[in-house]
Amino acid sequence: MANGQVPKVKSLAKALRLLECFTIQEPEWGVTELAEKLDMAKSNAHSIISTFEQMGYIIQLPNKKYTLGLKLLEFAFIINQNLGYPKAIYDLVLKAANLTDQIVYFGVPYGDKVLYLYVAHPVDRMHEIPYREILGENVPLCSAGIGKAILAAMPEEEWMDRIPEHPIKYTPNTLTDREDIIDELRNIKRRGFAIDNMEHHTNIRCVGVPVYNGSGQLVAGISTSGPCDVMTDEKLLECAGILKNIALQMKERIYH
Repeated sequence: MANGQVPKVKSLAKALRLLECFTIQEPEWGVTELAEKLDMAKSNAHSIISTFEQMGYIIQLPNKKYTLGLKLLEFAFIINQNLGYPKAIYDLVLKAANLTDQIVYFGVPYGDKVLYLYVAHPVDRMHEIPYREILGENVPLCSAGIGKAILAAMPEEEWMDRIPEHPIKYTPNTLTDREDIIDELRNIKRRGFAIDNMEHHTNIRCVGVPVYNGSGQLVAGISTSGPCDVMTDEKLLECAGILKNIALQMKERIYH
């Protein structure tokens, strides 16, 4: 379990673990595949899936595999509204995109990952840059500009708990040695912004900064990214300044 505690209702925990198998990377599963992944009897996996299907949380596709159902979007909407960010800061995310002339992301810490909530494209480049919805996607904090910005802003004693023992190597530039990551986080803390130098995607550079609420508590991160030929060192510094200013404006609006 995420908090290390033994679940009180084991059957419920088993069902939720099955639901957690559906990810951006693996959105479709067959009954046998799920049973094998979770080391449970196929009949048990089928019973759980059938229950979720009846309640709208899972649907069966034409290829006989299963994927998450629209019912879960209701919860995503409720959570998003309760966070209070849509009305408070989305216009600032869009403002940042227009000022940097690049894609801008906003995400919140989620254990050892960053959970993306919003993406904004510069208005005058909407037809040039492919649009994609990012709500719900997540990546390790230590492997993306926005995540490193958030992680570096956390107390140093928490860093090791949020860095995987064996970080995923997304590109040849990805830092996978934990001590190297710690050194990088200290550099980020000193300069006030993080740089993703083709560490998560080949040929993409990114800069990110932390976002605090009105009480000075770390709540999120904001970043902008683009192709290497555009995101030169000078452009990264320019974007860092823009994002820092946007983060200050967000701080005035976020109260919790």
